Amino acid sequence: MTTNATRGDGFRIAAVLTAAVAQIAGSPLGTAIADRSVGAVSDETGSLITPAGYAFAIWGVIFAGSLAWAAYQALPAQRGRELHRRTGWPLAAAFAGNTAWEIAFPLIGISVPLVPLVLLFCIVAATAVAWARLQDLRIEGLGRLLPAAVTGLLLGWVTVAAAVNAGQAGVALGAPASGTTAQVWAVVVLAVVSLIASALVLAARHAAGPFALAVVWGLVAVAVAGPPTPVVIAAFAAASAVAVALVVRTAVHRDPATLLVG
Repeated sequence: MTTNATRGDGFRIAAVLTAAVAQIAGSPLGTAIADRSVGAVSDETGSLITPAGYAFAIWGVIFAGSLAWAAYQALPAQRGRELHRRTGWPLAAAFAGNTAWEIAFPLIGISVPLVPLVLLFCIVAATAVAWARLQDLRIEGLGRLLPAAVTGLLLGWVTVAAAVNAGQAGVALGAPASGTTAQVWAVVVLAVVSLIASALVLAARHAAGPFALAVVWGLVAVAVAGPPTPVVIAAFAAASAVAVALVVRTAVHRDPATLLVG
């Protein structure tokens, strides 16, 4: 549904545009301030569930999609659309949270690791709000693709990233990065991520495809990174469970295209 744009819509549009641009600038800014990159800190605090480096390329897709959607929702014909009104503020908060995390993690990811972790959980929460609101909306036409894809990909990836960041925070605080105890915790965390992701996929009405894709991408990258065999098996099993959940949900959904794409 589309209505006339209001002053509140203008504030939302500006917030989304600003935050979408800021999260792209956040990583180089954080590197410049801390004199070390997110990747360097991640390598130093790596746990058994840290994904292979290639997996983080998904941020490029998410950032590009976020910027495209930010520009799209600013178009005159889109400004008063209910879809953007319902998802705009929580996604703007998620983008702003990304910016803060990109600065905080290289700066204090080792010395005060709980701060970036809390920020990441806030990003998950904000994106989850947008995802939940998306499920309640009647979405039609090509206009659904960008917000659905951005929300699904971002929520899927930060769900995995939150687990990874929790493992890194544990290592930074002195938890073992290897050994039997570390392997047990890694398997438990992967199982929890898989259960949460599978439940969301089975309950979804929109954008389950992008969400599941991002989760599976991250979980497979954990296995590819070369942890001990039990963790590799757990990561592949977790990814397979999410993929199966998507197949099952697609089989019983009345509109598979809406479920898979948006």
